[in-house]
Amino acid sequence: MSNPSTHRRGLRRTTYSRALVLALAGVVGIATPALASGTLEEIRERMEQVEREHKRTTGERETSEQRATALGEDLEHTSAELVAADQVLRETTAKVEAARITLQEAELDLADAEAEADRIQTQLGVARVSEASIEESLAANADEQAVSRSTVGAIARESYKQGGLGSLAATLELLSGEADAADQMAMSRTVLRVQDQQIRSLATQEAVQVAEQDRLTGVRQDIAYLLARAEAVVVAKDQARAAAETAKLDLESLEAEQAQAREELEAQKEIVLASLEAEQQVSEDLEAELAQLAENKHGLKLKEKAELERLAEEEAKRLAEEEARRKAAEEAARQAAAEEAARQRAAEREAARQLAAAEEAQRRADDAAQAEAERRAAAAQAEAEEARRAQDEARREEERRLAEEEARREEERQAEEDIYRASVPSPSPSPSPSPSPSPSPSPSPSPSPVPPSPPSYLTYPVNAPITSEFGNRLHPVLGIWLLHAGIDFGANCGTPVVSAAGGVVFSTGYNDRSGHYVIVDHGVHRGVNLTTTYMHFQSAPVVASGQAVDQGQVVGHVGTTGSSTGCHLHFETRENGSPVNPRGWF
Repeated sequence: MSNPSTHRRGLRRTTYSRALVLALAGVVGIATPALASGTLEEIRERMEQVEREHKRTTGERETSEQRATALGEDLEHTSAELVAADQVLRETTAKVEAARITLQEAELDLADAEAEADRIQTQLGVARVSEASIEESLAANADEQAVSRSTVGAIARESYKQGGLGSLAATLELLSGEADAADQMAMSRTVLRVQDQQIRSLATQEAVQVAEQDRLTGVRQDIAYLLARAEAVVVAKDQARAAAETAKLDLESLEAEQAQAREELEAQKEIVLASLEAEQQVSEDLEAELAQLAENKHGLKLKEKAELERLAEEEAKRLAEEEARRKAAEEAARQAAAEEAARQRAAEREAARQLAAAEEAQRRADDAAQAEAERRAAAAQAEAEEARRAQDEARREEERRLAEEEARREEERQAEEDIYRASVPSPSPSPSPSPSPSPSPSPSPSPSPVPPSPPSYLTYPVNAPITSEFGNRLHPVLGIWLLHAGIDFGANCGTPVVSAAGGVVFSTGYNDRSGHYVIVDHGVHRGVNLTTTYMHFQSAPVVASGQAVDQGQVVGHVGTTGSSTGCHLHFETRENGSPVNPRGWF
C-alpha cells in the first residue's frame, strides 16, 4: 500500500512532505505497512483556496501595474517622488501578499503535520490492540496445544505398555458391559477415532499458531513503521512550526514596512495635490485672462455666448436623458422578452427532454449519447446565433449613436457661426467722401466682421507623432480625474517648434507647470478668439510678447522643463480661454 506522504508530496511540495519522505526513506526497506492512508480532501481544498487567492492578488497587481504604466506616460502631473513612493508601496504590498501566502502554507504544513501525528497515534493504538489480541490468542493456542499433546502422548504410552489398545479398550469394555468380539471391534474404532481427532486438532492448532505468528510479525512491522513515521512527523512538526513562526515574523515586519510606505505615499499625494491646486489656479487665471482678451480686444460677447451654450447643453442633456430612458425601457422590454422566451425554451426543452427520456429508455446507450450531443450542439448553435445577433444590434446602435453625435456637433458649429454673424454689427459709413478710408493707428470702436474660417486652420507645430491625446484620464496614483488640456508630440529635445498659424505673441514666460512657454493670439475664427499654447521648451522662447509671428515661424525648441517626464511638446488650443481638442483645428 502506498505511503500517504507520497500522495501529499505529489500534491504540493512542502517542507513537511520533504522532511517526512526523507525520514521514512530509511525504514521503507524494513517495513511494509498495510495501513490505509487518511483522506486529504480537507487539506487539498485549503491548498486550492490559497492558490486561488495567490492568483487573484497576482492578477490584480499585474493589472494595476499595467494601468499605472500606461497612464503614467500620459500624465504630466506625476512627480518622480510620487511615482517612487507609489512603486515602493506596490512592491511592499506584493511582498506582504506573498508573505501572507507563505504564512498560510506554513500553517497548512503545521496543520498537516499535526493531523498526520493524530492519525499515526490512532493507527498505533489500533496496532497495539491488535498486537495484544494476537499475543493472547497465541497464548491460548499454546495452552490448547499442550493439552492436545498431553492427550496424544498418554494414548501412545498406554498403547505401548498394554500392546495395542491397552487399558483404554478395557475401560470402554467395562463401560459398555459387553465383551463380545463385535463390541470390542467397535470400541477399538472409537479409540482410534479419538486418537486421530486429537492428532488433527493438534495439527490445526499448530497451523493457527503459524498464521497468528505471521499476523503478529506483520502488526509489529506496522508498529515499527508507524513509530518511524511518528519520529519523522515530530521533525516535520518542529520544522513547520518554525517556518510558521518565521513567516509570521516576516509578515509583521513587511506589514510595518507597508504602513510606512503608505504614510510616505500619502505625504507625496498631499504635495502633488497642492501642486495640482496651484496649477489649476494658474490654468483658471489664464482662462480668465484669455476670456478678457477675447472680449476687450475682439469684442466677443462671452456672456451671451455662454448663456446660449448653457441652454444648448441643457437641451442636449435633456435629449440625452430622454434617449437614455427610451433605451432603458427598450432594454427592459428586450430583457423581459428574452427571459420569457428563455423560460419558454426551457419549458420546451424540459418537455422534450422528458419525452426523449421515455423514448431513450428503449434505445441503446450510443443512440442516447448521440441524441444528447445533437441537442447540445443545436443549443450551442442557437446561443451563438443569438449572441451574434446581439453583437450586430449593438454595433448598429453604436453606429447610429455616432452618426447622431456627429450631426449634433455639426448643428452646434453651424449655430455658433449663425450667432456670430448675427451678433457682429455692420461697419458704419465713413464720414469722408474719399472712396478709400485712410488707415487709423487706433482700433475701431466696433470690430469688423470676420468671415468664417475654413474647417482646417492650424498646421502641426512640430514634425513628430502625437503620443497623448486631449481629454480626461484617471490618475494612476491619486485616483482622480484630470484633464489633459492639449495633445503631446513626442519629439527629441532641441527640435524646432513653429507657430501653428499667424498671430501675435500674447505672452511668454516660465512656471513650474508649463516650463518655458509661449501663447499666441490668432484672433477671431469660427466666432471665437483662438489662442495656441506651446509648453516645456528647452529654454526661453525665441519670440517676445507683442511680436507678430507667421505660420511656420520658429517660436522655441522642444524640451522637458516644468512638470514633464521627458522631451515632448505640449500643445493647447483655447477658444475664448477655454481649452478644446486641437484636432478640431488642424
